[in-house]
Amino acid sequence: MKHRMISLALLTALLAGAASAQTVYRWTDSAGRVQYSDQPPPADAKGVQEKNVQGSSIQNNETSLAASDAQKKNPVTLYVSECGESCDGAKGYLNKRGIPHTVVDPTRSAELNKKFREDTGGTVIPVLKVGERRLTGWSESNWAQALDSAGYPKSAPFSKPKPLEDRAGLDAAKKSPTDAEKNKPAAPTPAPPPATKTKS
Repeated sequence: MKHRMISLALLTALLAGAASAQTVYRWTDSAGRVQYSDQPPPADAKGVQEKNVQGSSIQNNETSLAASDAQKKNPVTLYVSECGESCDGAKGYLNKRGIPHTVVDPTRSAELNKKFREDTGGTVIPVLKVGERRLTGWSESNWAQALDSAGYPKSAPFSKPKPLEDRAGLDAAKKSPTDAEKNKPAAPTPAPPPATKTKS
């Protein structure tokens, strides 16, 4: 009797584990509505995403749904170079928070430098663009507020997306290094660190 009770408990635990692990589908139907289901979507579904759900967490190698929706409305671009502490802080913050973004280093080619000047209108880095909003200089509180307002999640997803690098002009520069040297842009000026108050 005791042996049978142990086997029954083991079987119940296995069934519970199997039930907690399932696949959830997300897709857009023919009317443009986003649908969620544990059943595979119809053949005419668009943008199908498949997630493996384990208990209360989602195992996913893609961008989270909230971040993906925010990215469509307000894409994030980081203009940054190897400018030291402020650039390192800016890159680290976006990566730690799991914000999908495009990285543009204006010092790497004339085309990237031109894009930086056209998009930001300035010569100081780092610069964060969230949709049409532009923030010059690294400030965690200001950047957090801009990203929160744009709908990006405050905590990092289970799997953090990797930043995309804008490589405008870089492949051409590799083929003709002499031309790249001639057109090498001037490095943007790093933003000065925020002023600190001294106690009197």
